[in-house]
Amino acid sequence: MWSLVKKYKLVAFDLDGTLLAQKSSWNAIHEYFGTTLIARKTYELYRKGVIDYKEFMKRDIAAWPKPLHISKISEILSSLNLREDAKEVIDAIHRRGIETAIISAGISLLANYVAKELGIKYVYANELCIDEKGFLTGSGVMKVDLMSKHLALVELVESLGLSLNKCVTVDDTINDAKFLQIARLGLYLGSEDIAPKLGIKTIKSLREILNYL
Repeated sequence: MWSLVKKYKLVAFDLDGTLLAQKSSWNAIHEYFGTTLIARKTYELYRKGVIDYKEFMKRDIAAWPKPLHISKISEILSSLNLREDAKEVIDAIHRRGIETAIISAGISLLANYVAKELGIKYVYANELCIDEKGFLTGSGVMKVDLMSKHLALVELVESLGLSLNKCVTVDDTINDAKFLQIARLGLYLGSEDIAPKLGIKTIKSLREILNYL
């Protein structure tokens, strides 16, 4: 009889609010520069379908002061903290022979740093474009749409020659329901009671992931 360990080959994590204690890396930058009101209005336009996520990113970046060097963004994002159990849990997953990934609509600069810290091999996140001197150009490269995170997972799984039936997804918001539902096991790290209706499991800490692997 196959063990539960062999059922899963990949655990894909959201970043903001899941591996990180803070809910949004984008908002952390807006809070630093005092542009949260602009960001909120832009989000509403995206949520209502008036603009797509590429335009959402462009407007977010445009709200920040100029010129802006990437080192300043790095400095701001360096203040964000990993959940205290993140390293322990990721290490335990790896010891069980299961790969890990970050799939986030957040900023790749931060996602890549977290991946390096935790030993996570695969990263899908959105890039800030810079010129030859390291200053932001005002544009970005969208790899993960905020409302369609599941599509990035499908792309990753196909590139690895895996099946979604071998995957676990972990996320802190029900807004990412498709991301949680598309895998064999979706683990919602939160408190809303809607999870059972969506066919996903609720966990209160990252450590609980290990109970399912």
